This record gives sequence, structure tokens and C-alpha cells, in this order.
Amino acid sequence: MNSVSAVIRKHWQLITFVISLLLFVWLIWNFISVFLPFLIGLTIAYLLLPIVRWLEKRLPGGERHPELKRISIIIGIYFIALIIIAGMIFYMFAVINSSASLLWQKSPQLISDIVARIQSWMVAIRLEVPASMLQQYDQTIESAGVTAVNALRNGFGQGFSIALSSAGLILGFLSLPLIVFFMLKDWDNLRDGLCGIMPSWASEHAKNVAGILGRVMGSYIRGQTIMSIIVGTLVFTMLTVLRIEFAPALAVWAALMEFIPLLGAWLSILAGVAIALATDPAKVVWVIIGYVIIQQIEGNVLFPRIQGTVMKMNPVLIIFASIAGAYLAGLVGFIIAVPVSATLIELLKYFRRSAQQKASE
Repeated sequence: MNSVSAVIRKHWQLITFVISLLLFVWLIWNFISVFLPFLIGLTIAYLLLPIVRWLEKRLPGGERHPELKRISIIIGIYFIALIIIAGMIFYMFAVINSSASLLWQKSPQLISDIVARIQSWMVAIRLEVPASMLQQYDQTIESAGVTAVNALRNGFGQGFSIALSSAGLILGFLSLPLIVFFMLKDWDNLRDGLCGIMPSWASEHAKNVAGILGRVMGSYIRGQTIMSIIVGTLVFTMLTVLRIEFAPALAVWAALMEFIPLLGAWLSILAGVAIALATDPAKVVWVIIGYVIIQQIEGNVLFPRIQGTVMKMNPVLIIFASIAGAYLAGLVGFIIAVPVSATLIELLKYFRRSAQQKASE
């Protein structure tokens, strides 16, 4: 008992900070619909801040009115971003939308072709099943079909309910450009003001924790974005060379799936193989080989060089974190489980170092 009291007395500052941090996370979790636009705005502002500071150093002027210079830079970044977004929207409507529309129009026939080919495979497999096991085989196939249909029905129903419940976030997201603007404009003042109301020891911990969050989460977002663009480009090139229909739509799908751990790659491959199976079955093997090569390039070349050691986690831990994230927060939890887990690991290392340094004093 005396040893516990001694530890608490020696490390009371660190313990107080950790408890306050947990309470802050709990508050955000319980009012996520209110905080979500601000969290997204904070993330965007953090990613854009290095660009703003770099331009402030390189561009002339601003000695008398540095605040006006930063405002001008932010407005310029907004203008460039608007041009890029407009270009992306034009590309989506001009290329991807036509491909996706054609895919949607042909979807009944494509689904029928896929189902027919799967049924022919199942009939061929059934002919190889011993007579004594035919009844069990038929029951297994029937139950698997019922399970798949129920899963799809529940998934669409849950997605629709989530869309309805998130309608209240629209107003918050409409104010997102203003949130990002003022965060970029007053970043240093906001940081200094927040740290100024804390004791010096808490301010030091807060700065270190913010640095860890920025390093891990920022590296993850930037890395995943770069990998998404590269993988999408590789998939588009591969499908175009093989002359597979709907290459733009499948490339965008592959790029988006990069943000989903574990299952994203499989969903990307499944979509490509399904389209190839329905439109040009003779090229299915080549499509599979192409996707496998791209996944090998991603796992062995892109990921180690882009993400580095920041996201270096054991595969078992990734699987566990993804399952836990899906259980706690659904699809969003499943997607952010890996960077959140990596951040928690780095925070635990930091708190451990802080405790050891305090103990050695």
C-alpha cells in the first residue's frame, strides 16, 4: 500500500494528465456527431499547415502584415484546391460516370452471367461429389446462399439507417471550409492559447502527445493517399492493357479500397475478377495474375517505403485491432483501427519513457 502511494505521489502529474486525456477522448466519443466536423477540419488543417508555412518562408512580402500574407496564402490554396476538385469532378462525370453508368445498366446481365457461371461450376463440382454426400452438399450450398442473401439485406438496411442518422452532420460539414480556414489562420494562437491555460508540466505532455498524434496519423493519411493513387493507376493500366471493360470505375474502386485494411485488397480483386468473368472470361486468369502482382508491389515495395516504420505492426495485432474497431464503431472503426492502434502504441511508449525518467530523478 505504501509503495502504491509512493508511486502515485511521484507520478501524480503524469497520472492526472492520462486521466484527463481519457476523459477528453470519452467526451469526444459520446458527442462524436458534434466533434466530427472539427476533427476532420483539424486533420485537414494539420496536413495543409506545412504547405502554408513553406510558402510563408519562400514568398516575398508580409513583413508589416504577416497575418494578411498568411490569409492570402490560404485563399490561394483554397483556389488551387477548388480547381483540382473541379477537375476531379469533371473527370468523374466525363469518364468514371460513363463507365459506372454503363456498368449499372449492364449490371442485371452481368449478375446473371456471373450467377450462371457459378451455377455451372457448382453443377460440375456436384458431379464429383460421392452419392452418399449429395444431400449434405445440397444443404450446405442452400444454407450458404440464405446466409449470403441475409447478410446483403442486413448490410443495405444498416447502411440506409446510418445515412439517415448522419443527416444531422450536413450542417457541420458545410461549415468545414470555414473551420479549416480559421484553424490555418490562427493555428499558432490556438496552440499557444490552449497550452497557456495549462500548468507547465501538463503543457509539455500535451505538446508531446500532439506531436505523436500528428506524426503517426499524418504519416498514415499521407501514405495511404499516395498508395491509393499509385495502386489505382496500376490497376487502371493493367485493366486497360488487358482491354477489360469499366477500367476507370474499377481503378477508382481499387484506390478507395486502399483505405480499408485487410479486406480492401480482396474487395478490389473480387470486383475486377467479377467484371472480367462476366465480360471476357478468357482473360480472368490474366486479371487475377495482374491483381496479385499489384498487391505484391504494394506489400513489398510501396508500403515499406511510404509508410516506413510508423505503421509497422504485427499482422495478428492488425487483425485484432480491425475486429475490435469494427465491433466498437462499425465500418469507420474498422477503417481507422490500424492508425489508432499505432498511435496508442506510441503513446504507451511515451508514457513509459516519461515514468522512467521521473523515477530516475
